[in-house]
Amino acid sequence: MVSNATLVKIAAYGGFFVVGAGYFMRNKIEEGIKKSDYFRESMKQMRTHQGVVSLFGEPIKDGRLNLGENGTNFCDGTQAQFQVPVKGPKAKGTLHLWAERMTYEQPWDVYRLELELKDMPDRIIVLRNVPSKCASSEGS
Repeated sequence: MVSNATLVKIAAYGGFFVVGAGYFMRNKIEEGIKKSDYFRESMKQMRTHQGVVSLFGEPIKDGRLNLGENGTNFCDGTQAQFQVPVKGPKAKGTLHLWAERMTYEQPWDVYRLELELKDMPDRIIVLRNVPSKCASSEGS
């Protein structure tokens, strides 16, 4: 018969393993998103926008994504939408990005970028807002 102390140790080690594996997988998923073309292009556009640089200061860093928010943070292979926490020496905010592509073989098109300032949530800086290429070709 196995003692209760042994069972507690097994449960504790199992719990640590599950939590560690979950944390590892979450980091791998976030790393993949941050290496994607649409994410890198969005961050580049934000970091080179003179108005954003003057408000936030430099460097502007991106934070951890909330991957549990499936309604606002997702990528299904042809559409992507994320809310990225960003901060600089002078300000904090959230970069909202929308990107899409017609097929998996085509490059991503970042068609909308908005920056929400933490101190002024009622003001949104629109960095990019062009018609979606996919929506316009569906109607043709």
